[in-house]
Amino acid sequence: PDTGGTRPPGTDGAAPGAGSQDGAPAAPGCGRFTPELCAMYERVAVAGKPDAEARTLLEARSPSAVADRIKVPALIVQGQDDSLFPLDQADAMAAAITANGAPVSVDWAAGGHDGGMREADRVEARVAAWFDRHLKGDEGVDTGPAFRVSRAGGIDSTDGEVILRGATGDRYPGLTSGPREFSLSGREQSFTNPAGGAPPALSSLPGIGGQLASLGAGFSLDFPGQNARFESAPLDRDLQITGSPTVTLKVRSTAADGSAVLFGKVYDVGPDGRQQVLPSQLVAPLRVENAQQGATVRMRLPAIDHSVTAGHRLRLVVAATDLGYAGPAATARYTVSVDGPLAVPVAPRVRTATAGLPAWTWALPLGALALAAALLGFRRTGRAAAGAAGPRSGGPRPDPALADVPLQITGLTKRYAKSQDRYAVRDLSLRVEKGQVLGLLGPNGAGKTTTLRMLMGLISPDAGEIRVFGHPVRAGAPVLSRVGAFVEGAGFLPHLTGRANLELYWQATGRPAGDSHMAEALEIAGLGDALERAVRTYSQGMRQRLAIAQAMLGMPDLLILDEPTNGLDPPQIREMRDVMIRYAAGGRTVIVSSHLLSEVEQSCTHLVVMDRGQRVAAGEVAEITGGGDTLLVTLAEPVDEVAVGKVAALEGVGSVVVTDDGLLVRLEGATPAGLIAELVRLEVPVTGVGPHRRLEDAFLTLIGGPA
Repeated sequence: PDTGGTRPPGTDGAAPGAGSQDGAPAAPGCGRFTPELCAMYERVAVAGKPDAEARTLLEARSPSAVADRIKVPALIVQGQDDSLFPLDQADAMAAAITANGAPVSVDWAAGGHDGGMREADRVEARVAAWFDRHLKGDEGVDTGPAFRVSRAGGIDSTDGEVILRGATGDRYPGLTSGPREFSLSGREQSFTNPAGGAPPALSSLPGIGGQLASLGAGFSLDFPGQNARFESAPLDRDLQITGSPTVTLKVRSTAADGSAVLFGKVYDVGPDGRQQVLPSQLVAPLRVENAQQGATVRMRLPAIDHSVTAGHRLRLVVAATDLGYAGPAATARYTVSVDGPLAVPVAPRVRTATAGLPAWTWALPLGALALAAALLGFRRTGRAAAGAAGPRSGGPRPDPALADVPLQITGLTKRYAKSQDRYAVRDLSLRVEKGQVLGLLGPNGAGKTTTLRMLMGLISPDAGEIRVFGHPVRAGAPVLSRVGAFVEGAGFLPHLTGRANLELYWQATGRPAGDSHMAEALEIAGLGDALERAVRTYSQGMRQRLAIAQAMLGMPDLLILDEPTNGLDPPQIREMRDVMIRYAAGGRTVIVSSHLLSEVEQSCTHLVVMDRGQRVAAGEVAEITGGGDTLLVTLAEPVDEVAVGKVAALEGVGSVVVTDDGLLVRLEGATPAGLIAELVRLEVPVTGVGPHRRLEDAFLTLIGGPA
C-alpha cells in the first residue's frame, strides 16, 4: 500500500523534465518516490546496508506503522513464490488486523515478484467481489473462503502451463498449525563462509522464481564446504506442508564479531536421493549474534504450501551464502548441529478441490450389467435388514481409520479363469485420497478393467482386499451406493427422452426420489432442452453427457470411469472435460482408465501405471513426467551458434538442439542444477528451465516400449 512515499500523478519524476514537488530536479530512477525516500534509497544503495535514519524512515512508511488502525474487513493476497515479500508478511498483517477485531481473509496466490502473478484474473475477480460486498454493501456477493491457497495439479499438455486448483479452509490456519515432527539425522558439521561471499549458493534465478518448482523441476546449487545438511527418514505417508517449518540449531562462529549469517531451506528429496525440489525456490536468512562460544537459536524456515509424497525425505540445508542476499565479506568458519526435530506445519482443515483440473470426472452407470448387479445388491441388503443375511454377511468389518479414504486396495490378485499361474491382476496395492483425480494407465491387457470391475463388486478377487471409505467391497455392498461408474455403456432406452431415462434408472435403484439430486446432475451435464428429446436423436457426445448425468444421480463421492471418451471427437472431449470440471467442484474423487495420455496428463492429479497386472509406478503427474533427461531452456533472446557450441561442449551434456522455444538440452550425466549454473556462467540469457518430457514418453519408458 501507498503510505505516503510517492508523488501525486502529476509530478512523476520519470517524466522528461519533471522535477520534485519543491522544484528540484528529480533523481533518475526514482520514479514517483518522494525526495526523502529517493535520497534514502540512493544512500543505502551506495553503502550496501541501511543506516539508522533509513531504518526509522522505512518503519514509519511501512504498512506495520498503520496496522493498529485497520479495523475494516481486509482481504490479504500474497504470492507464494515471492522471495521479496514472503508469506510471513501476509501472516503478520493478518495477525495485526485480526487483533483489531476486523474480519480477515487470506489468499495465497500462485506467483510473486520472482515470476509474476500467474492467476491475476482470479485475484482481480476476488478483489472486485470483496469491494462489491464491503464497499457497495451487496449482501448477496460471495467473497470466498477465509483461507485459500493455490496448488499445482499437473501440466496442461496444450500449452505446458501448470494447472492450478484451490484448497480452502473455513479459517486462516496461520504458519504453525498442527505441526508434525521429524527427526533429522546428521552429526555436527562445520563449513566456511568464503571470502567476499563468493561463489554464492544458488536457490533461484531472477525472473523465474518458483515456476520451476511448481513444474516439479526445482533446482539449487549448494557448493561443497559451504553448508551443512540434515535429513529425515523416508516418509511413511503423504505430507502436505502448509506454513513455516521450524528447527532448533546450535551454532558456533569464528567471525571477528562472533556473528553468523546462515540461510536455511528444506528440500523435498526423491527416493533415489538425487531428485530434489526446493519448494517455491525460497530460502530463509538468519543472523546469529554472540556465537563465539555457541548459541542456540530457533530457525524459522520459509512459509510454503507443498505436497511431499510418501517415500520421499525432507532435507534441511543450512548454508553460508545465497545469491539472493548480501552476506559477510570476511571469511568465517561456522559449526552447526540440530537440537531436536524438524517441526512441519500441516493444516488438516484446508481441503483441496478438484475444480481446477479434473477433466475426466464423469459418473456413468454400469449399463445393463451394472444395473442388474445394483438391483441384486439392494435385494440382498433388504434381506439382511429383515434378518435373512446371506452367507457373506460375516465378512470383514468396516475400518473406522479409513472412513475418509475413498479407496484403499491391498494385495489385490485375480487369476485368469482355469489358470493357476496366469494373472490378470497380481498383488496390486494403492490408495486414493479425497480430491484426487487418479489416472489408471497401462497397455491392453495390463489389468485395468479387471481392477475396476473388482472395485465395483462385479467380479470377486482371488486374494487381497478393496475398501471404499473403510467398508470392504463385495457384490451388493451398501457402500457401493457412494460409487458412480461408467464401464460397459449406459444402456439407454432409445424411444424415451433423456429425462425419462434418468428417472427410470433412479426408480430401479429403489432409493427415495429426494436422494437423486436430479437438478444438480442435470445442471452439471448441461444438456438443456435436449433432455426432453428421445435419446435416439442424440449425438454420441450428448449420449455421453446424459450417461454422466445418470452416474451423477445421488452425487456419488467416488467416480470410476473406463475409457469414457471412446468415439468422441476433440471438441466433444473438451466439452466433456468442462462438464466434469463443474461436477468436481464438490471435491469428490475420480478414477479414470484411458488410453488418451494427453487428456490424462492435462486433467489428472495422480497416476498409477500398470503392466502385466502389476503396478509399475504411482505418484503425482508432475513427479512421473518430470524425470526425463531432456530439458527445455527458454531464452530472453536468441543465441548465436558460438553460444550453442559452448553449451554443447559442457561436460555431461549429450546434445543441444535449437528450437523455436529455446534450447533442447539432453543430459548425459550432468544435473539440472549444474546445467543452470553453467548457463549463468556462460551468460546465456536463460529465462526458464523445465522438463521436456510428455506423459507419453514417461509411459513408454515405464512399460518398456511401444504398446
